[in-house]
Amino acid sequence: MHKHLILILLFSLTASAQKIYKTPSGAKYHLGSCRMVKNVSEEISFERAAELGLDPCKICRPQDYKALGFKSSNTAQGQKETVQCKGTTKKGTRCKHMTSIANGYCFQHNPGSKILAYISIPLK
Repeated sequence: MHKHLILILLFSLTASAQKIYKTPSGAKYHLGSCRMVKNVSEEISFERAAELGLDPCKICRPQDYKALGFKSSNTAQGQKETVQCKGTTKKGTRCKHMTSIANGYCFQHNPGSKILAYISIPLK
């Protein structure tokens, strides 16, 4: 029992000692030593990274907030696992992509992304 308590205490101390940073336009969080962190980056907490739904950088590999017990509030609601896309291909067959987007469509067949498909630029 005491071994588990000590292990949890040490793990929480290393997590709180690690400083992480977010770049202004990035979707990931980084260690201060990462090459992706510039002078414009802001220091954030693991709680804030979870709120923003940021992922850990694959270059500097900071601790994952999910392993620390924080949950992202920026995930799609409605699907807990991936399902086959409800869309149909140009051939008329069902799309084979798997998706966890709440409406059941993949990124290519998502009804909200059809706006860009109808924009045409006249050639001169």
